[in-house]
Amino acid sequence: MSSDVKSNLEPIEETDLNLKSKFLENSEKSVAEMVDNKAKTLEFKEEKLEKKEGAVEKEAAYSKILSKVKTTATSADKSISDDAKSTNAEKNAESKIEKLVQLAMQKGVIHAVKVARHLDNNYVLDEFHDRLMVEELHDALIKRGLIREL
Repeated sequence: MSSDVKSNLEPIEETDLNLKSKFLENSEKSVAEMVDNKAKTLEFKEEKLEKKEGAVEKEAAYSKILSKVKTTATSADKSISDDAKSTNAEKNAESKIEKLVQLAMQKGVIHAVKVARHLDNNYVLDEFHDRLMVEELHDALIKRGLIREL
């Protein structure tokens, strides 16, 4: 009865039974692959170092440019800090919002928003945003060229 059943299995050959040579052959191949991988990794690292040297030169140039930009930003930061102190000196939230609206009309919306953020009062910031969206103020800011209509 077993002769009637066809097997879909491959026959085992003599070379398949010699496992020692198979494992040694594979281990030699894997060692060779590991050596190749190490060599490729070293080449990649050397290439990366060369790129980093060029990046360091670029970074030095960028830092020179940024050092010039930072000096102008510090005066703006001082102005924002001073305006935030004077705005925060107001007694209630409504007067703080009015002060921010005046700042928006005088020094620009971006400056006023930075001052509002500097206050660390989310209520005042939110109400100030709502005020900026009121049609009258919005139209006035557009006329003065302080904001653009989208």
